[in-house]
Amino acid sequence: MVKKNKSLNLQQYTGVVQGATQRTPDARIKVNLIDVEAQVRTQFDEQAQAELDASVKAQGVIQPVVLLAKPDGRYRLIAGERRLRSTLNNGIDDIPAVIRSNLEPWEIRRIQVSENAERDDITPHDEARAVSEDVANYGVPKTMEIWNRSEGWVSKRTSVSNYAEPLKQLLKDRVLRDLEVAGSLNQIYDLDKQEFARLEKRVREGLPLSREEARGKVQQVKEWLNEAKQREERRQSLGQQAGRNKGASQAGAAQKTSPKHGAASERQPDTKSAAAVSTIEATTTATSHSTRPAPDAQANLGAKEPASDTTAATPAISNEQALVLEQMVTLFQNGLANRELIKDVQDELLELGADMNQTEWAMWSLYQTVALPLLAALGETRAQRYLQRTIADLRTAKPQALWEALHPVTDGKASDDWTAARTPVAPMPKGWRF
Repeated sequence: MVKKNKSLNLQQYTGVVQGATQRTPDARIKVNLIDVEAQVRTQFDEQAQAELDASVKAQGVIQPVVLLAKPDGRYRLIAGERRLRSTLNNGIDDIPAVIRSNLEPWEIRRIQVSENAERDDITPHDEARAVSEDVANYGVPKTMEIWNRSEGWVSKRTSVSNYAEPLKQLLKDRVLRDLEVAGSLNQIYDLDKQEFARLEKRVREGLPLSREEARGKVQQVKEWLNEAKQREERRQSLGQQAGRNKGASQAGAAQKTSPKHGAASERQPDTKSAAAVSTIEATTTATSHSTRPAPDAQANLGAKEPASDTTAATPAISNEQALVLEQMVTLFQNGLANRELIKDVQDELLELGADMNQTEWAMWSLYQTVALPLLAALGETRAQRYLQRTIADLRTAKPQALWEALHPVTDGKASDDWTAARTPVAPMPKGWRF
């Protein structure tokens, strides 16, 4: 395993690094003797090059280029391609140079990297391409030494070669420089190209996109796609069930004419009717708690009258207490109703072909429609406390699990069955404090 090191000691490359930083030229070399091979940088800013051309025209090349002496008497350019270009553009036939010899290929690369690392105009795409080339040529450990970076830093740049072309173009065009954000955008491109197109337009318009927001958008898209898949599976399941019910109804109609069944033959209820009956039963069970709440809840509210023999386990409650309990049951039932309405809206949006952002706006506005009046009724201070407590609870449990703990099932149905009868008035646990 490669040992990670974020700050390698460059002093071990003293001779190499000095070659890249030396300012006193060894000689002036004819430009027609210099060969240019692959460099770290492949893109050159035209305006920056024009400014350097003007500077060289006015005062010549101040910082020497770095050259490698070749056996045939020619030279290979190691560092200083823009200075060489400006020299040629101004018609100057020689250039000051620091000359090196007997360098290993990776040492040449180290000088090139050191030269370009001093400037911030190298594009992320060029940087990623160069790192990938070094990994292919020298391996990860040596690449870490060449770039003086950690293994994780190298890995992020080698992954750019697998990015989608639109992502690579953003990096080439310098409108996106943060590879953390680029990684998130590449995930979004694979998941939802329409959402990627929106974010691409935003980035090209110069609007900020933070790492945190980009990561959050990836999670949002994944959740949206998962919800859409579940809704589609549920719709198909309901369609299949409706087909079975239709077949059963047709069979029942045929039996009406037989002597055995006659006109009194029963029809098979459809799924929607059965679900409605279950909901009514659940509501009826919940309503019954308005006069006989859970014992713990009654104890919390307190009993003012002695219990009769027939209700020895259930302390009597006053009319005022019964009214409060009835209101709590009503809010419980409203919560169930709001859940079903929101699920219906999601299904309708899917049927209408709404995209992720249209759906998110609809759901966000519905959430506010339900939550804001409640928060306003609680008051500003209490509302903030409750929201903070809810956020803390959601870090350790899902909303449905919190709901099940608050209103446990009382009729033996599955805990994730929202038609199950539940304890509508949640009893306060012993010793509970906010």
